[in-house]
Amino acid sequence: MVLEAGRTIHRLHDQRFGATTFNPGFGATRFAPISSGDGSAIPTSYAGTSFACAAFESVFHDIDPAAPFKTVTMRAISALVYSEIRLVRDLRLARLFEPDLNRWGHSRQNLIDTPPSTYPATRLWSAAIHDCDSTLDGMIWTSRKYDPEQVLLLFGTRVASEDLEVVASTHIVSSAAWLEEIRALGKRAGIVLTV
Repeated sequence: MVLEAGRTIHRLHDQRFGATTFNPGFGATRFAPISSGDGSAIPTSYAGTSFACAAFESVFHDIDPAAPFKTVTMRAISALVYSEIRLVRDLRLARLFEPDLNRWGHSRQNLIDTPPSTYPATRLWSAAIHDCDSTLDGMIWTSRKYDPEQVLLLFGTRVASEDLEVVASTHIVSSAAWLEEIRALGKRAGIVLTV
């Protein structure tokens, strides 16, 4: 799938990283950190196709929908920056949508809609996708937490910071508008922001 130049993608990221800085290997997510077949680390960057998607894939990602009282602390949000990024060039992405996964003998249920205990296995898929086609800039799939939108994982070995133009980058807690948007999105899912 080609995401065309000029398209805007959205990131909610740790303030330790710039808007177009790729994560060198911190954390433990569904598809990162990963290493190439030769053992070298592959820097990665997650983004969403909307602010709401980026919020649900970061701020609200680990909230159990079955929990009787769902909360996110302001402390967790205080470390986040919202960045809008315009693609300078077309990006070629591996599609992890249901028809494509079916071709590989998989489904959303065993690759996308899985618990954190499966992450060591799901990360092997992102490494294999990276290594199987040197023209791929990353991967794209339908968000697990905000299904009207899509999530991207970009490979820092293929996408340079110069391929991404920062439209705006705002520390969440310094913007009443974005903080209110986070609060409204949380309310929609029954999640309360607490001190």
